[in-house]
Amino acid sequence: MSGDLSSFTSPEGENEFIAAYDAVLKRWPVPYEECDIPTSFGTTHLIASGSTSLPSLLLLHATGTSSTMWFPNICSLSSAFRVIAVDIIGEPGKSRQVRLLKNPKDCATWLGDLIQNLGLIRPNIAGLSYGGWHTLNFSLYYPDKVNRIAALAPAGSILPYSWSVLALLRILPYLPVKPNPLKRFFRKGFCPDELFARQFALGVQHFRYADPRKSIFTGVFSDSDLRSIHTPTLFLAGKNEVIYNPGVAIDRVKKLMPYVTTALIPNAGHLVSMDQPALVNEQMLQFLG
Repeated sequence: MSGDLSSFTSPEGENEFIAAYDAVLKRWPVPYEECDIPTSFGTTHLIASGSTSLPSLLLLHATGTSSTMWFPNICSLSSAFRVIAVDIIGEPGKSRQVRLLKNPKDCATWLGDLIQNLGLIRPNIAGLSYGGWHTLNFSLYYPDKVNRIAALAPAGSILPYSWSVLALLRILPYLPVKPNPLKRFFRKGFCPDELFARQFALGVQHFRYADPRKSIFTGVFSDSDLRSIHTPTLFLAGKNEVIYNPGVAIDRVKKLMPYVTTALIPNAGHLVSMDQPALVNEQMLQFLG
């Protein structure tokens, strides 16, 4: 089974990635603590900021990015919440997987384990892209264990997207070609800073995902699923999204989800919280209260 799990391809590659991860974390503008929490699927690594007296907010990152992607948002969010940024099991980061996430129920169980072992009662949850899928999925299985949620550009959750486009977004911006012939296109949809881009590229280079025939990534939620999500939900998409049509996605959730608030964020691509952190922070703080 261990050969089927997500892991780094070598200790040297892992060390190089972790060094890049820590370099991005030096940009964390507020005090933080790192810790590892056991779950039935492996040890989950966290970065926590904000007073423990504040309401809790879990942050779930996009695929390939890790919890460090929230550094542009953490100052504002941690002023109102005890923010817990999570390295999702089976993704490049500091979490360590010991059991496959085989289906949506497993994903919800992993997050439920984490919430329980942290001693949280109905936290708020926000996720970007793959993290947005986890956020919606958890509220579908365990609506009584979450307060409010924010789904930011949850690719593969509302509309199908092209795997070829996803592969391009993950790899081609970092090709050592000068000038990169696709730079103008990717500026519309993927705009990380230099240190974060290095961490992302090293994850692509050194991390091996679990066998997709045995584990789950995402899936488009059915009409019935979306109608069943009664958790108050904030749905944000970037106007310059390149993985799926953001207007069509917003129309679908407005039609099906009974308690959804939506917004289209200008001058933002897929990593909407990094492209327009001030606007996204404002939307989240207003909605999550």
